[in-house]
Amino acid sequence: MRSMINMKQIYRIGILAGMGPRSTTPFLESVLDECERQYGAKWDNDFPHMMVYSLPTPFHPKKPLNHNQMVKAIQIGIEALVKVDCDIIAIPCNSAHLYYPEICNMTSIPVLNIIHETMECLNPQVSKVSLLATRGTIESGLYQEQLKQKNKTIYWNEGYQEKVDELILMVKGSGVSEEMLTLWKEIESILIREEVTEVISACTDLFFCREYSQLKIYDSSKILARSLVKRYMREGLTDVEI
Repeated sequence: MRSMINMKQIYRIGILAGMGPRSTTPFLESVLDECERQYGAKWDNDFPHMMVYSLPTPFHPKKPLNHNQMVKAIQIGIEALVKVDCDIIAIPCNSAHLYYPEICNMTSIPVLNIIHETMECLNPQVSKVSLLATRGTIESGLYQEQLKQKNKTIYWNEGYQEKVDELILMVKGSGVSEEMLTLWKEIESILIREEVTEVISACTDLFFCREYSQLKIYDSSKILARSLVKRYMREGLTDVEI
């Protein structure tokens, strides 16, 4: 027998993740942590209804993006979340936001913008920053224009990016390892030598960097999770028990 509760009372969060696959679980954990922190969620029915779609995409950190294939892949995920009647969508992948206008045209469901949410969190007093991002995200200029508008100097060069590319490749291949952490410490030492004190982690595969760094790292994935739960509290959190 069907429940008498109107299904539209259920506010569903849609998460289009899997870019890469290992970043899906850390993002979901971040959302759950934010529910506990922001409104004291404790028991099972304190947490949101969430539909998680782990989306395989034609992405490789050392190869150019195939834009047509990426848009087609993203559309598969968006259509899946539309079918299950989500009320808000979060995409914890910076590279996917290169196609944000196209994504917004795929659905009438609001889609949070990870770049916008991250930029809102930066310290206005700090002038020199760097980016930990895929080559595709760097080449897209998604962050650079907005950083320049905020009068930020960006540390970046090809040699630095090659090391970041290798770091992403390693975590995608084998997850967090001693070898990978050694490479991260090498990258961190470059940033410290260049007097960079704040870094935007604009790749969800690099979720571990914040835990192993003395730098101030703005983890775009965690920022998106925080913004998503704020939105849920404003629009979807009710006293109704389902």
